[in-house]
Amino acid sequence: MKEVNMFLQGPGQERRAVTVLATEQVPLETLVSRAVNGRPGVLVDVHVLVDEHGNLARQIDHEGLRYRFNDSNASWVLVVS
Repeated sequence: MKEVNMFLQGPGQERRAVTVLATEQVPLETLVSRAVNGRPGVLVDVHVLVDEHGNLARQIDHEGLRYRFNDSNASWVLVVS
């Protein structure tokens, strides 16, 4: 079986290798980008990723494709290879 690698791609096409650190359940309405037809009170799984330097990135959308590092307002996109 082939190995799956995950990266976050950010501004300027910078890529950082990441792994899943944790998964949490949060209310859908707390996410920056959420489903248009989302209802109040719905819980979704949110992933927290960590890069090789220990920087944490938290999922900011309901699809699990966009993340934000704690020290930045820039959105990063999940790339899987």
